[in-house]
Amino acid sequence: MRRTALLVAVCFLIGADSLTGMDWGVSAGAGACLLRQQAVQDIYGTGFPVGVQGWTGGKNWRFSVGLEYLSEHGQALSLDGGADEFPLRLKVTSIPIVLYYQAWLKDVFLALGGGASYLWYEERWEDLDIITKGNNWGPVISFLGGYRFSPRWSVFGNVRYEPMPTGKSSLLVPEVKLGGLKLTAGILLSL
Repeated sequence: MRRTALLVAVCFLIGADSLTGMDWGVSAGAGACLLRQQAVQDIYGTGFPVGVQGWTGGKNWRFSVGLEYLSEHGQALSLDGGADEFPLRLKVTSIPIVLYYQAWLKDVFLALGGGASYLWYEERWEDLDIITKGNNWGPVISFLGGYRFSPRWSVFGNVRYEPMPTGKSSLLVPEVKLGGLKLTAGILLSL
């Protein structure tokens, strides 16, 4: 934790002079998450995350930090082949941090980025007193494209791969991963 705080302080001090020349913005979007693991997808289906992001950068480089939330209901079946069904609820909150390289073609922008995401998750068996929760880091790869309507307003679409490893195992899966391919669209406001 101390190393992270020291790194943030050094980066801030080195970059403080250039902060006035940077672009700033915020965006909001929603989409679908095609869950990576078949066992997780069988229980929850397709996820529908919503999120907001803060943006900054200059010239061709953009940096974003976001907050994303996913809440889904699902059904677990009995492993012995019985007719029992167990209602589940999954909540995942993540903070994706991504560095993009961006190119412009008139009012169209395309960007390719990579980074990391920190997630908190909680799975609750609604009829039983079972709660599984935790947090972990995972990688992010993202492709972003959009159209600028005015100097302040843009629309965008994002294709992002985020495996979201939990570091936990289940009876069906040796390492549970709650993420997958995320397809989102939204609006960006340049400040």
